[in-house]
Amino acid sequence: MTHNNHENLAMMDAVTTKYGKTTFVTVSKTLAIILVFIFFICLAATGLLVYSFTSTCPKNDTHVPVLTQKLVCDYSAVTSDIKTSTNETPRSPSTLPTTFTTASPPTNFPEKKLVKNENIRLPKAILPDSYRINLIPFIEEGNFTFHGEETVTVNVTHASWNVTLHSVGLTILAVNVMNSKNESISVKDVRNIEKKQFMVIDLDGVLEAGQQYFVYIKFKGILNNMLQGFYRSSYVENNVTRWIAATQFQPTDARKAFPCFDEPGFKAKFQINIAHSKNMTAISNMPKIRTIPYVKNLPNYIWDQFEESLPMSTYLVAFLISDFQNITKGTFSVWARSSALSQAKFALETAPLILRYYEKFFGIPYPLPKIDMVAIPDFSAGAMENWGLITYREPVLLYEEGVSSITNKQRIAHVIAHELAHQWFGNLVTPLWWEDLWLNEGFATYVEFLGADSVNAKWKDLELFLVTELQEALKLDALKSSHPISVRVNNPEEVNDIFDRISYSKGASIIRMMKDFLGDRVFHSGLNRYLKRRMFKNAAQDDLWQILTEKSIDFKVLPGNSTVKEIMDTWTLQIGFPVVNATLKNGNLIITQERFLVNRQKGEKDETLWWIPITILDNMDKKQEIWLKNKRQITIPNAFPKDNSWFLLNVHQNGYYRVNYDETNWKALIHQLLENGHHLIHPTNRAQMIDDAMNLAFSGYLGYDIALNVTLYLVNEREYVPWKAALSNFHFLYNMIVKTGHFDKFRMYLITLIRDFYLELTFNASPNEDSTKILNRMEIIEYACKLGIKDCILQAVQFFQNWRNSADPDKENLINPDLRQTIYCTAIGEGGPEEWDFAWNRYLRTNVAGDKEILLNSLACSKDIWILSRYLEWSITENSGIRKHDVARVFASLTENPVAQDLVYRFLKINWKKIRDYLGSTSMSLSSLVRTSTEKFNSQEEIDDLKLFFERNRNEFGVATRTIQQSIEQAEANTRWMEQNFDVVKKWLHTARVE
Repeated sequence: MTHNNHENLAMMDAVTTKYGKTTFVTVSKTLAIILVFIFFICLAATGLLVYSFTSTCPKNDTHVPVLTQKLVCDYSAVTSDIKTSTNETPRSPSTLPTTFTTASPPTNFPEKKLVKNENIRLPKAILPDSYRINLIPFIEEGNFTFHGEETVTVNVTHASWNVTLHSVGLTILAVNVMNSKNESISVKDVRNIEKKQFMVIDLDGVLEAGQQYFVYIKFKGILNNMLQGFYRSSYVENNVTRWIAATQFQPTDARKAFPCFDEPGFKAKFQINIAHSKNMTAISNMPKIRTIPYVKNLPNYIWDQFEESLPMSTYLVAFLISDFQNITKGTFSVWARSSALSQAKFALETAPLILRYYEKFFGIPYPLPKIDMVAIPDFSAGAMENWGLITYREPVLLYEEGVSSITNKQRIAHVIAHELAHQWFGNLVTPLWWEDLWLNEGFATYVEFLGADSVNAKWKDLELFLVTELQEALKLDALKSSHPISVRVNNPEEVNDIFDRISYSKGASIIRMMKDFLGDRVFHSGLNRYLKRRMFKNAAQDDLWQILTEKSIDFKVLPGNSTVKEIMDTWTLQIGFPVVNATLKNGNLIITQERFLVNRQKGEKDETLWWIPITILDNMDKKQEIWLKNKRQITIPNAFPKDNSWFLLNVHQNGYYRVNYDETNWKALIHQLLENGHHLIHPTNRAQMIDDAMNLAFSGYLGYDIALNVTLYLVNEREYVPWKAALSNFHFLYNMIVKTGHFDKFRMYLITLIRDFYLELTFNASPNEDSTKILNRMEIIEYACKLGIKDCILQAVQFFQNWRNSADPDKENLINPDLRQTIYCTAIGEGGPEEWDFAWNRYLRTNVAGDKEILLNSLACSKDIWILSRYLEWSITENSGIRKHDVARVFASLTENPVAQDLVYRFLKINWKKIRDYLGSTSMSLSSLVRTSTEKFNSQEEIDDLKLFFERNRNEFGVATRTIQQSIEQAEANTRWMEQNFDVVKKWLHTARVE
């Protein structure tokens, strides 16, 4: 697209506006006055002409400057002289046409070289109040560009000679600045500070403090294929490729769609106008208020104008242009491809129920007039909480009865609950800066379990939290290379780097712990006051701590004069977590704390201390609550009755810490599990004991003989949460032992534990089964086939062959949806190219995104190296059939196959540059690829090779830098485990006896 002539609005002062390097032109004062006078006459005439084209433009608002009114109403402005057949390469601002300037005034923000930890925050001298944005994306024309213009109304807090905002990958075509009297402020220069992603508009005049100004910018950009910013996506329906344009702005990609103050602290109102072809639909954060059937030079295009939003951060702005269809219920609409729309019913039924629960939970009505939820074929995140327009990857929004599994249904409910929780925690009240990202994600992750539980309590979500969030967070947080929940962020890459288990799962876990020690009344009333006090504003974690302290004083729930900040700072500002050691001596309970480290060196000490809420339960079900107040040790005299046989700490694992006991109490607990009835200990604490014991043993705090003895009772266990905790820990042992000559003993031990349960569950489900029984069936049968139980393998292969031999495999699949992944994986692993090709063709043809995920996972189960190599190559090949957002899934699935583990890492090393180019250097998928490709390393040779790979590419890891450091540390821990514990475990397995 070309712009042969300057836009009128871009030439508010054609004499003094300047782009690029300095060129001087002499103009007399009289001539300048005449030119300005002529210009305003032309401007008024143009406005009258535009008004004559449409009667839908709102009447002039005397309180809105001429420039802003024109941008809102003159929809033809942005399309002036567009020639859509051109594929012009965008130019940077430094190459724009040059006019003239005067001598340079002092600049507030000089460009300088960005060092590693240099602050990249925007200056606070200028604050945005509102944006008026016009956008025209060209999707169907095939050039995948967009044109745009905006007027940003700004308030000046300190006098400034320039305006600094963010812009990345955009060509700036025109810039103008006006004051509230419609007088132009001469633009001297427009320059980029690329490493800071700043666009600086240098002015010949000063912007005065306390005044309001209007910044007009005309620009164009590329609809990229990196799933970031304003990007393009496609899908095939009826053998026709259909294109859409979508957005993903979190955390720092709004700047790729329009120049903006792209930090969460710069909240503003947004009024969006989008032009698109008549056969497509545009949606945005707010409802559409009018359509104008006129776009200059584009006869088949129309303009959609949307209501102005409430104040919000740029990363929450969203718009979508597509040919999707929708179904509606009340204020909710779900949008999807027309052929997938029937799969949207579950989401449409579930979302309003969760919203109503949250309105009651938070005590504040949802503040927007509607919620659109959209299933997007290509989407980098799982979902995104854009205010009023929530975007999802297809498998986490669409559910097909009889095809999708129960885990898919639960996952959809959870993701919807997570994103709806953000409408309050994140959107209504937003963190001031990304160091408090955890306030967004931690709260949403915790509250999603409450929301999902409100829909279906039979799922036992509040118990599942332990094994899906808390215990997984503890594993990552035990590394020295972990990070605090509240972490300093210096550049955009570091922002992406903290979207991890620490921000999400650890954040959720400490909130759950805080809710437990504050109590429901303080927690709920405090959240309500916090949200109301900070509504439509920003906040830091200290704002929440202050309000919760106020409430805790009202209800007297904290010890002495302590505050929530004093307690919670030890959990948010420090890395890691404690292990609490409990020893009973002469009736006195001695409790100590120390930092838990997965790779602890002999004699190593860490002085970190936490405020720890300790809960204690004895064998008579009597509960005690005490505080370990930021000190090393506490003693409880006469803690239990003399006839007490055992005790537990951390009831229901509400606290974010591990517990280690003296040998006497460990043995008493094991005896209780084996001999006196494991059911007398709650399933959550059975899961806790297994996870704590196995991880304590891994890190050298506890002998493996005790840890493995805890698992002996599992032969009688039938609850899901303890089994999930056990299988997660057995998974580590499996990976360490599977390539050794002693795997047979480990295999036989696990078979002994699961055999009876496997025979009880069978492949056949009964009507109206409890959901946790279904989850148990999925886990146990997966392990039965994985461990080589012949009956399991034969049944899985037979189910798969029956499917292959059906008349129409794409329509006739009688395999239980909950067991499909195990059956597919087993049959492909036992089969050859024919089985793989059959599954691949089903993947290409299925219309159910959840089924596509299962097939992608299962295709990694082949034992043929050439097939696995081809699969890896296809995963990073455009138009292979594997979507870009699924690359990480392919790699993760392949690393679960022992045959493919070495192959995956070798492929990652050889193709690192190609992978980075394909996914984009800022893609969070890179971290996943590094982590999954290396997490099973357990030898010094592998560590040395990984370190060498890191050193050779140190400057190219970007968002994955912290991940590779964590991977090296995990590999070192695995290697130490092999050296210190492999023989111990081998010996135990040779002598183990299961009754």
